[in-house]
Amino acid sequence: SLWKTGAPILGRLDIELTERCNNNCIHCCINLSADDLEAKKKELSTDEIKQILKEAVSLDCLTVRFTGGEPLLREDFEELYIFARRLGLKILLFTNATFITAHLAELFSRIPPLEKIEITVYGMKKNSYEAVTRMPGSFEAAWRGINLLLEKKIPFVVKNALLPSNKNEIDEFEEWAKGIPWMDKPPSYSM
Repeated sequence: SLWKTGAPILGRLDIELTERCNNNCIHCCINLSADDLEAKKKELSTDEIKQILKEAVSLDCLTVRFTGGEPLLREDFEELYIFARRLGLKILLFTNATFITAHLAELFSRIPPLEKIEITVYGMKKNSYEAVTRMPGSFEAAWRGINLLLEKKIPFVVKNALLPSNKNEIDEFEEWAKGIPWMDKPPSYSM
């Protein structure tokens, strides 16, 4: 099932697990409300996603990227994560880190994703961060998640959305990012 070049038919699969997000970022268009029941009903079921993952593996897929919205909003995230890892897939997780709990950090430590988690950081201070997310408490939740990953030595990288409310914090952000052990290049920015 390989091409003549020896490359897999499907090297990486991107799955948007949900369009819902717990933040309401000013720049984002994939941020339906976390409690949007209509959006939740339209999401692929656990079994449908598992079937897609099995088909991807049959096409020699090596990596799946779970994205959203906020993929950790899915109640079945842990089940899907373990299923994908048992299939032998590497997992690239795009998250805002607000739902990273001690339990999830322990899971990532026990069953590593094998790809660096990608976290978008919206500001280095509460006021700039929450000016972007428009969600009270999001700053503390994100930093709690980031610190849990650091404590458990779960590899991650950070990126930023460059916006008017956080543009004056670029130097501080980049200096902080240099201290993340897995940052082998400067952070990326979306504008």
